[in-house]
Amino acid sequence: MQSMPPDYLLDRRKFLSDSGRLLVMISSFGALACACKKEGESRLTELVIEKGRLVLDLNESRYHSLNTVGNGLKIEITRQEKPLIVTRVSETTVAAFSSQCTHAGYEILLPEQGVLACSSGHGGAFDLTGQLLSGPPKSNLPSYPTQLIANRIHIAYPLG
Repeated sequence: MQSMPPDYLLDRRKFLSDSGRLLVMISSFGALACACKKEGESRLTELVIEKGRLVLDLNESRYHSLNTVGNGLKIEITRQEKPLIVTRVSETTVAAFSSQCTHAGYEILLPEQGVLACSSGHGGAFDLTGQLLSGPPKSNLPSYPTQLIANRIHIAYPLG
């Protein structure tokens, strides 16, 4: 007489079936996660370009964080480049600069208490204008001329 395996052992067919379902669920979750934008990010297809400049209208809800001094957001220009960081420096001043650390190329995090930190954990920090505060980076973040005109930010970013 043949003994039956314990209930906790899966047979091959059930194992393959359950594994397949799990892979479909993981794939679906990954696609959903990729479709969602991170908070504080915009994509080029949604950006306004006027006279060769990026224009952010602070009346639009997606840019509301820039109405508060000390805040910032990231704007994805292309998928091949690191996002652009835009910060509100003062009531009348904004800044735009690369989100790629000048030390080892890691991404710069959005500002916290007026400081932008390098995601590497190496201690690199920059102020709201992209100026170096502490090393190991040796230079400021590459910046782009910006103007705040009638509640709209104009950024001279080299497109194309």
